[in-house]
Formats: sequence, C-alpha cells, structure tokens
Amino acid sequence: MAAGHWSFFSSPDDTGTSFADDDFTSGDHMALTIGDQKTPCLLRAQIRHDGQGLNLCLVEDPDSDCSAEELLRPESATPTDRARK
Repeated sequence: MAAGHWSFFSSPDDTGTSFADDDFTSGDHMALTIGDQKTPCLLRAQIRHDGQGLNLCLVEDPDSDCSAEELLRPESATPTDRARK
C-alpha cells in the first residue's frame, strides 16, 4: 500500500513562486504527494467553493473553469451507501 501526505501551498510571491509546506494550516492550493522520495506522484489542486460546496480543481490556471474530468468533489454517502461499506 502506498503512503502519502498533503499540504497547503503558500500564496505566490512577487515573482509568482509558491511552495508547499506542512506547517501551513490553510490556503487556496494544496498538494498531495503519494509514494516514496524517489518516485513520488504529486497532485496540485486549487480549492474552490461553488453552489454545490467545496471542490478541488485540477486546472492550474485560476482563470479557467474545470471540466467534469478536472473537478473533484466529496462523495456524498446516503445511509444506504454507508450500510453497503
């Protein structure tokens, strides 16, 4: 089983550079790293809120909208769904 961690990115500085840090407790972007130090898989997402609630947009450009393939939402579990698990 692969292990990983997540962290928030800093706000961009004057040059547009930002970095992920485990000490940050909030932010508009987050990073999810899965795997070991040699071959990690990094996912960077923009945290957004719309009429359906919080979501993670996998598009880097803040002026772009996310398509259904690029948008992650929490899965809502109904009582029936929870009983199946």
